[in-house]
Amino acid sequence: MFCRCSAPPTRPQTKNKIKTPPTRRISRRRPELLLPEVGGRPRARPGRQRPRLRAAPQTRATAEGQTHSKTSKPPPPNAPTPAHQVNPYLPTTMAPSPPAPLFLLLALAGLAFAAAQPPLPPWQQPTTNASDADALRAVFQQWGLENGGTVTAEDPCRKLVWFPSFATNASIGCSCDGSTGQCRITHLNVTGYLNLTQIPPALFNLTELISLDLSSNNLTGPIPPEIANLSKLETWHFNNNQLNGSFPNEASRLTSLQSLWMFDNYIEGTLPEFIANFTNLTDLRIYGMKLQGPIPNNFSNLINLETLMLGDLDGGNSTLEFIASWANLSTLSLRKCGISGQLPNVLPNLPNLKYLDLGSNNLSGRIEPLLSYRSSGPLYIGGNNFSGNLPSEMVQSSRPLDVSYNPFLNGSLPDNPAGQKRSINYIGTSIDASRTINSENLTLLNCLNMKECNYNNLITSLSVNCGGKQMTYPDSSSNTFYDDTSELGAVGFHVNTDRQWVVSQVGSDPLSDSPGIVNASEVLLGIDMPELYRTARTSRSDLWYYVVGLSKGKYTVQLFFAEIVIKSELNNGPGRRSFNIDIQDQNIRTDFDISKEAGGLGRPTNITHEVTVENSVLKIHLYWNGRGTRRIPYEGAYGPLVSAIRVFPPENPINSPPPAQPEPVPQDNNSEDNKRRGVVAGIAALCIAAAVISSSVVYLWWKWVSLVKHPNA
Repeated sequence: MFCRCSAPPTRPQTKNKIKTPPTRRISRRRPELLLPEVGGRPRARPGRQRPRLRAAPQTRATAEGQTHSKTSKPPPPNAPTPAHQVNPYLPTTMAPSPPAPLFLLLALAGLAFAAAQPPLPPWQQPTTNASDADALRAVFQQWGLENGGTVTAEDPCRKLVWFPSFATNASIGCSCDGSTGQCRITHLNVTGYLNLTQIPPALFNLTELISLDLSSNNLTGPIPPEIANLSKLETWHFNNNQLNGSFPNEASRLTSLQSLWMFDNYIEGTLPEFIANFTNLTDLRIYGMKLQGPIPNNFSNLINLETLMLGDLDGGNSTLEFIASWANLSTLSLRKCGISGQLPNVLPNLPNLKYLDLGSNNLSGRIEPLLSYRSSGPLYIGGNNFSGNLPSEMVQSSRPLDVSYNPFLNGSLPDNPAGQKRSINYIGTSIDASRTINSENLTLLNCLNMKECNYNNLITSLSVNCGGKQMTYPDSSSNTFYDDTSELGAVGFHVNTDRQWVVSQVGSDPLSDSPGIVNASEVLLGIDMPELYRTARTSRSDLWYYVVGLSKGKYTVQLFFAEIVIKSELNNGPGRRSFNIDIQDQNIRTDFDISKEAGGLGRPTNITHEVTVENSVLKIHLYWNGRGTRRIPYEGAYGPLVSAIRVFPPENPINSPPPAQPEPVPQDNNSEDNKRRGVVAGIAALCIAAAVISSSVVYLWWKWVSLVKHPNA
């Protein structure tokens, strides 16, 4: 929500004297802002200023003109008030409260009067500082955002908003000083423009900026060192771009920063240590780039943090020593940060912690120290090397817990409470779950974990409709896509013992409740089996599909995709999904973008890959790599997404829905002969048509001549 303010109005007085009411200078730390309203419409300008209320006098006059001292002895509480005297303990300068209807009428009249006030003439409205206006115009002109010349023709602090929409935004905010009649540009938001590739030098002439949001564009190149000119910045977001190079040392001067988002770029080098000097930071997000660790220990100076999200750091062994007793911290995500070593016996006190992710690191030792965070909300510690017994106190029905792929973690799961289902994933561990699941599921999971796998009923094919109900492909009775509608929540897995496959999910968005199964609002047309793409399973981190009990040999794996979350009307907007794909622990796709692969949003595509199965288990792993947009069209719309999976022997291929861009069908000699016959038949048809038309023309000409010669006929 944005507001518009203007210089205080002046009112002409009698005798040609103009008295200017006193003005209030706006402080630097808390300026009044001229910011755009929702929808780009500014607020109406305020009317005349309300007069100041003065303090009540020390003595109060009665109806008879008498006064009572402030120290007069008060009458008894129930003493009647004489008819000729006003109660001295009520302010007599205030009229009795009017009845409710009268009060409403007065309020409506006041609003009508304020709305009827004429706007200030242009010469009395505040104007944008000349240097700020020139800098903004230069920036918008280089970016091609002139909007038909309105950027150069209008005063920026009176325009405020250009091109407001869901996908794109170009707007500013201003702080105005009534005593000088000038406004400085303090906020600049330009987001969602994929045609923006360069950072204009004039941007760094806007030295009064306190908020700069350039996220979800297509900016390239390094961050200019002139960023140091914007030393008053409190919010700096440049996530979801293509920036590269190292993080400039000049940025160390931005010590007023409170929110720094720099994820999903190609910035490289070591994680800057000077960030620890930004002690005002409350929100720090750095992941999905090419930065290297370790995490500096002096990050413990960031005592005001509320959200800390670090991830995807290469090299350098980090530890947890940088975590301090941050009283305000609610979200701590350290996924894939190269953290190694054991947990300290006593972890820092984090009283407001609601989300903790230590997944995909190299932590070892016992996990008992994490019991101090057992009431903190979701806990993700999968993909480490923890050992010892899983404490039963850590397993709670109301708390998502991921301990998957800690092969040395053992112990037994406690009995499930009656009527409750635990949200836990322990695949890839040595935990005994015999007290919580049936024998068939246990047999399949033991095979999955390579403990023992003595399946007699071996299979050679499988098809799954990810996120959807069972359906059969009409051209092949053996090609049935099996139901996959089980809700897995933030953490969980589902075992299908009939068809010997497992789906496993780990991950949730720390700031929203995002669905694990998504549905298309529109049916995809022009393709075979459009229903196959109406649903999909998605995850905010890791999604696995396992096929158990496959015969030894070679197989073809087909993965079916369609981007059904990011809508087609944003096809030219900034929404983008990115994730990686592994099959049998081998990476086959990095930064996989469904819409780019399919040639557009809402279009189907598939990937085909050949694998060899040796141990009767096929593993398909789709996982988020820290890249892509996170908030389009809603918070948490990111991570892997898949519509269907099919596995079959390559020597017995099964008909499948075509990909988005089908290859031309090869033609043989018979088709060439048919083509020649078609051409001959077409020529003959044209000749016949020409003869008919010619005969008709000759007949009509003959009739016309007859009428001319014999008009009375």
